[in-house]
Order: sequence, then C-alpha cells, then structure tokens
Amino acid sequence: MRRAYFSNNWVAALMVNPQLLIILVFFYWPTSQAIYWAFTLEQPWGGGNTWVGLDNFRAVLGNLVYWQSVKVSIIFALASSALAMMLALTLALFADRQLAGFKACRIGVIWPYAVAAPAVGLAFRFVFNPNAGLFSYINTVIPDLWNPTLNGTQALIMVIMVIMVIIAGAWKLVSYNFIFFLAALQSIPRSLLEASAMDGARVLRRMRDVQLPLMVPTFFFILVINITGLQRSRSS
Repeated sequence: MRRAYFSNNWVAALMVNPQLLIILVFFYWPTSQAIYWAFTLEQPWGGGNTWVGLDNFRAVLGNLVYWQSVKVSIIFALASSALAMMLALTLALFADRQLAGFKACRIGVIWPYAVAAPAVGLAFRFVFNPNAGLFSYINTVIPDLWNPTLNGTQALIMVIMVIMVIIAGAWKLVSYNFIFFLAALQSIPRSLLEASAMDGARVLRRMRDVQLPLMVPTFFFILVINITGLQRSRSS
C-alpha cells in the first residue's frame, strides 16, 4: 500500500490546519459555549450572564412539561423509525430479488427524502390551531366551530393528524433506509443463499435464518440514525 510522505512538516501542517480550524470554529467552539451557557443565566435584556451552577438542570428536570415532551418525542421517534425500517426492508427485499419493476422501485423510493416531516407538522399545526391558524378565522365567523380542547370528536381528528405526521416522518426515512438495507442485502455472499436453497429453505426461511442475522449491524446503525435524525428534525 503506497503512502504519502512529507519531507517538510510545514507542508503537512498547511494541509491539515484548515480542516482543524473548521472543526474548531464550527464544532468544538459552539459546543464549549453551549456547555458554558447551560450553567449560566442570561440577563433578560442582555448585558452578560450569571453563573447559576446546576439550577438550570434542576428547573428542567423538575418540569412536568419537559418530561411530557420527552415522552412524546420518544413515541414519535420509535413509531416513525419502526414503520420506516419495516417499509424500507420490505422494498429492499423485493429489489434484491430483482422482481419485475425493481429498477423503477429503486428510483421511486428515493423521492420521499425531499419531503420535510417538520414542514408537514408545522402545516398541520397552522391549519388546525383554533387560535392562530386557518380555523381561527372560521371561529371568528362561527364561534367554537373548531376547538379540539372541548370537542371529543375534534380531539380524535387531531389524534389522526398526529398519526399522519408520524407516517410522514417515516415516509421521509424510507428511501434513506432502503439504500442501506439494499446494500447490506447485496453484500451477503450469494453462496450462502444458494446453499440454504439447496438445503430446502424457502424464501422466508432464507430471509429469517441467513439474511436478517447478517444484517443486525445495519439494523442497529439505521435505528440510531433514524432516531437521532427524527429528534434533530423535531427540534428544528
């Protein structure tokens, strides 16, 4: 294996330092500032901050609204990730077997990644908010026509809207997961599948005993990426 050697250390430093500077300015410096601000209290109108130690953490961890938000975030992330992984794995299995139309399938599943789930959530929130959305204008004409906090049927409709947001979040991740699942399936040696087929294992048995166990690292990687990506999208 050929390697590059520098006769002068200054040349190597000049090539490495720009990347190190970018990492320092855009990653380590903001991270250090965020950690510092977590232990301080900013003045209401600027003018500096005051060191409060762990008071901010006590206030947040003792807030029931915060824990409710954590609960909703976990449910949303797990539900969307499970649905996205199941759909992507199904599509990847069909594409790996090269059934009719698999090329169009590989192209089509990439398109949903252009749709932002937070945009869908904000659109639903704006439309169905009884105080600041489209229905707020209708409520000015017909008072309390739409108020999910008082009407049980309307509250059920909002639950359905939440499920649709979860589906939108999963739909966005299907194409991303599909690429990794298909790559993992195609990396499995064909000799293993052929040997299991010669032993009498059918398609589902080969998938359960050969393909899925070999894809466990990919499953773990996809799960982590999906959950972190959904939480980052939700916070944005």
